[in-house]
Amino acid sequence: MYQVTELFADLQDNSHVYIPGDIFPRKGVEVSDKRLEELSTCNNLRGIPLIKVVGNERKSSNYTKTDINRMSTADLQALAKEQGIGGAELLSGAELKKLLIERFNL
Repeated sequence: MYQVTELFADLQDNSHVYIPGDIFPRKGVEVSDKRLEELSTCNNLRGIPLIKVVGNERKSSNYTKTDINRMSTADLQALAKEQGIGGAELLSGAELKKLLIERFNL
């Protein structure tokens, strides 16, 4: 399950407006894995994550926030790739840290 973190109009759903806290996608709407990746990373028109994984869909992690903050950019990119985050090579170390900390709910 995904939760909306930023106000946005979904251009692939007749410009349906989602507000922070909404469940994404809304009932009766199917979205591709590619679209979920787009909206949960910076790889969208807004350039910021618009949704985040909540509940059981989040991949488990043995990492702590400190572990993430101490990683090199190359290690962060590799971890992001393992987590299915596309475009990690285009993100800065700080952006990757923020994204991974959110992904692991730390």
